[in-house]
Order: sequence, then C-alpha cells, then structure tokens
Amino acid sequence: MKQERPKRPRIRKSRKEPTRERKPRNPPQITIPWGRGASDYRPGLFTKKYFEKHDEACAADIYYALSQEIEHLNKERIEIGEPPFRRPNYSSFSRYFHWFLILGLIERTDRREPAIYDFLEKRVFYRLTDKGKAEVEAWQDPVRAAHPEFG
Repeated sequence: MKQERPKRPRIRKSRKEPTRERKPRNPPQITIPWGRGASDYRPGLFTKKYFEKHDEACAADIYYALSQEIEHLNKERIEIGEPPFRRPNYSSFSRYFHWFLILGLIERTDRREPAIYDFLEKRVFYRLTDKGKAEVEAWQDPVRAAHPEFG
C-alpha cells in the first residue's frame, strides 16, 4: 500500500525589480530603419533613384552603390554611438530586383558586358520603364504591390 504525501501549498515567486535604471538615449540620433520601414534606403527607393541618376545599370552596380551608402551612414552612426545598419546580402537584393522586373518597373536593354571572372554570367543592364518612373507604391513594397491580398 502506497502512502500519500500531504500536498504542500504552492508558493509563487515574486518578480524581481530591475536592479538598475535604464539610461535615456543621448539626443544625437540617426533614426533610419532598414528594410521595408527605411524610407530612402529601402532597396526599391534606392534603386529608383539610382536609375534616375544613371540611365541604365546592372543589378551588381546598384547593389554596390547601396552598400557604399550604408557604409557611409554607418561611419556617421558609429561616431555618435548608434548601432550600425546591417547591409542586405546580394541574394535578398536580387530578389527585390526580380520583383521590379516582374512588375514592369524596369526592363532589360541590349547592352551586355563580360563579367569580372570567367565563370560568372555576362552582366545584363536594365533601365526604368514609363511605369517605373510614375509608380510609387511598388518601389516601396513590390511583393505587396503584386499580391495585395497578403497585405
């Protein structure tokens, strides 16, 4: 025969109070988020501005310019103590670029150049279409523009 133990009342632990106060942030801040919430540094908006400045370009050139711009911003952010932005990898940028092509915001040109290395494909150049010049929403979020039911 098993003996039953008497049940002890359950004791709840109290939550600890924070041991130190959080310091308020210093006034000098650069608050530019990255990705969909990033204003001028969204991949789409940056790409459109790049095409407006240079008539035609390949995806690698635009990605390189975006990376340089983010590096420049990060130098300024580090000087004032802000955490640096993470730059997108080329794979995620090329996905955005593919959506711009699907939506008709950009089109291929006849211009091709050999790649830096022999094992890479030729560089394909693109330009803005009339739709791309007039469009605003699709540059900000191309997936939502193509599939509004997901938004």
